[in-house]
Amino acid sequence: MLNVTGKLNKIIRLCSGGKHRKLVIKWLQRKGLLCKAPHCRQCGKKMSIKAHSGRDGYIWTCRRNKHRRITLSIRKGSLFHNSRIPLVKWMEYIYRFSQGLHLRQIDLMDDGVAKTSTTLSRMNKLLRKVCIKALSNLKRRTGLRVGGKSRQKFVAIDESKFAHKRKFNRGRFCTTWQRRKGWVFGMMEVKGDRRLPVLKMVKDRSRTTLVPIITRHIRRGSTVYSDNWRAYLNALQPLRYRHLTVNHSENFVDPQTGCHTQHIERAWLAIKAQVSRLRGNKTTKLLREHLKFIQWHYWLGRRNSKGALAQLIHDIRKAYRVH
Repeated sequence: MLNVTGKLNKIIRLCSGGKHRKLVIKWLQRKGLLCKAPHCRQCGKKMSIKAHSGRDGYIWTCRRNKHRRITLSIRKGSLFHNSRIPLVKWMEYIYRFSQGLHLRQIDLMDDGVAKTSTTLSRMNKLLRKVCIKALSNLKRRTGLRVGGKSRQKFVAIDESKFAHKRKFNRGRFCTTWQRRKGWVFGMMEVKGDRRLPVLKMVKDRSRTTLVPIITRHIRRGSTVYSDNWRAYLNALQPLRYRHLTVNHSENFVDPQTGCHTQHIERAWLAIKAQVSRLRGNKTTKLLREHLKFIQWHYWLGRRNSKGALAQLIHDIRKAYRVH
């Protein structure tokens, strides 16, 4: 049997070119992304689907003769409600978004997913908000805490500098851009092949800033790997952490303890590449949103037994409860 991804790809292939639009609608209804049968606002009875010349090929109409003029869009109340993008193109974009594919906007436009970068940015923003909401719900339930007393896992911590553009001296003649730099503090749980990052934008790298974040997100008794940055050097042992350090001026891996920060350093490269590719470093707010989406991918997308696409569909269904 085909999994969710296989079924979606099959439908996308069948429906390319605007054919079989009802097949797309039925699939989205089964997944809970489109309403199955709304009720007429006049009589309260269930409406029926009817062929129509509009963009989706079908609309909802009341079954009672005297209410035949009462119609609703197939997209009513859904993620797609205010969008003119064909549903099959939305399905293709949802798939690519969930997989985190390394595709630039120009590639998506060349493939016909959307005609403009503005449209793609809006689609990305809508899905990003869905993921951020799902991550917020998870944080409310679990606190996004990493680590534990098990020696089979450890938490690597590190800070990295991100830059975004800020326009200064706004006016007719002042079109200069300057780079505004900010720090991101990362805590990554490593257990075998599993990675769970917590990424926090911070105003500085001082002890008073970083240590409270560590105690909030890393469980006591955890093994913590770091470099010799003074903010947490000699600060974690009294807080009941097993703190191992590596001196990067001498070794990449401590020869005695095996401590290293290579996992999180590799993660920084991947995270910065993704943020840059999606132009997510223009403002502090946008960077924070992209960091949350990256965390969604690790905490929810990758951990769903049916795959990231199934998780994204689940989160869209929770965010847009169609009736």
